[in-house]
Amino acid sequence: MKKPVLFLDFDRTLFDTDRFYEWLGDEYSLRILALMAGEITPPDFASYLYPDTIDFLHEVKKSYRLVLLTYAINVALQHRKIADSGISQFMDDIIVTQREKWIDAKEYLARSGDPRSASGHVFIDDAPENIAGMMRENPSIRSIRIDRLPLEREKCSPSRFSPRACRHEPP
Repeated sequence: MKKPVLFLDFDRTLFDTDRFYEWLGDEYSLRILALMAGEITPPDFASYLYPDTIDFLHEVKKSYRLVLLTYAINVALQHRKIADSGISQFMDDIIVTQREKWIDAKEYLARSGDPRSASGHVFIDDAPENIAGMMRENPSIRSIRIDRLPLEREKCSPSRFSPRACRHEPP
């Protein structure tokens, strides 16, 4: 019997995109072009993974088929961030899309022989609109929103905290 699928978003779910854009700076469009052209030294993409990402992937890989399902305007940059961050090794499949994520999830399950009504599949994303779309179009997939806040980095050491263990407390 196949393991259920865990669809995971990349940016702001596994990878600290806001910190990466801080590295890019105000001229981020020009810096992205320079980065992709090899004109500037790339950052250590693995350092932009949230502290709990690798431990989390190790753990869920035991019970799920891991499918990275991520949206990108710049597909080449997205593939580079994924590959150079080191998480590709955990993934059974990687889908970089420019469509609604629920469409790709539905098609993936159909291709892999998993009926839409199969239970046990999970979708984790930071964007409320992606969660809403998945719940509307694929109600049998459990949808979980993760909300990473910059303050959480300060409150969570790189120890084995799950995202739920960190709470934002107003000043």
